[in-house]
Amino acid sequence: MKKSLLALAVIGAFAGAAQAQTSVTIYGSIDAGLRYTNNANAAGDSRIQMGGFSNGNFNRNRLGFKGVEDLGGGMNAHFTLETGFNSGTGSLDNATNRLFNRSAFVGLGGAWGSLDLGRQYSVNFKTIALYDPFSYKFTSIVPLAGNGGLTWLDNDIQYTGTFGPITARAEWALGEVAGSTSNGSTQAVGLGYTGGPFTAGAAYTRREVAASAAAGAPFVDATNWTVGGAFTTGPFRVAAGYARNETDVVAGGSNEIDDAWVGGSWSITPAAQLTVGYYRTKLDAVAAGADVRRNTWIIGTTYALSKRTNLYADIDRSSYTGAGASNPATWGIQRAGAFSNVTGVSIGVNHLF
Repeated sequence: MKKSLLALAVIGAFAGAAQAQTSVTIYGSIDAGLRYTNNANAAGDSRIQMGGFSNGNFNRNRLGFKGVEDLGGGMNAHFTLETGFNSGTGSLDNATNRLFNRSAFVGLGGAWGSLDLGRQYSVNFKTIALYDPFSYKFTSIVPLAGNGGLTWLDNDIQYTGTFGPITARAEWALGEVAGSTSNGSTQAVGLGYTGGPFTAGAAYTRREVAASAAAGAPFVDATNWTVGGAFTTGPFRVAAGYARNETDVVAGGSNEIDDAWVGGSWSITPAAQLTVGYYRTKLDAVAAGADVRRNTWIIGTTYALSKRTNLYADIDRSSYTGAGASNPATWGIQRAGAFSNVTGVSIGVNHLF
């Protein structure tokens, strides 16, 4: 009996030691507010809503779990599970009810970098984060987060390594199409630089995407590249970038989306910040005969009530010119009917935990 108790005590001690090497963090963001837009329908009516933008006006709502286990010798095992939700209704923020729609990956890390497998933010997304004037805030308005449909990738194998001021990234997202290792897959490489007041980055992505949603549709080439940088001095930061997405059309030619942007922020006081950005999108869709331009101006401000709680507000205006499709599916802000502009105002509160 004494031997059994001793064995259980030893096992318990080892279990406690193993548990002590594992750290799990629960984190998240909850954002709620109101948004007004004019020209919200074909009749030109205005609209005030919370539910339609309750996935997060300023900062996207999320609940996440991160874990790190020390494997010794400078190695670690880690994971991230993150889901998005709608603060207006409490539901998941995606129509397919995917639970961990924001991240679901596990990996190994060390001095050599990290290798992660699962659903992850793409190399393209992480690179643009270096030089988006709004640093991926107001993402339902600013048209960069979903650039080229590359916010997240499923079945992604991604490497990240930081060496001094340079961060190198590479990924291969499996297409999982029977009979082909390329159909449905994505490959990308990216470089980022952070040194002193400067940050800069560039990324190139190549995809094999289905030409349509129809079963048995052929796969065509799609490429995306981006480059940009930012400079910070005192309370000021300026950032600019460019991205081009090109998708082949089976009948010939290609559909092209070009994004260019510039903006800056000013930390007026330790608590108050003002950010201004200009984003220009050009869509040339051969198949639809579309030749559309969108120019978006946005001015956003935040006031920190604490390290975790912000009040925010913005005013934005998007104007459209050109002939063709009036509501391109790739654009977050879409005009209704023949109206050439949309103006919006948002206010709200965001809390991090």
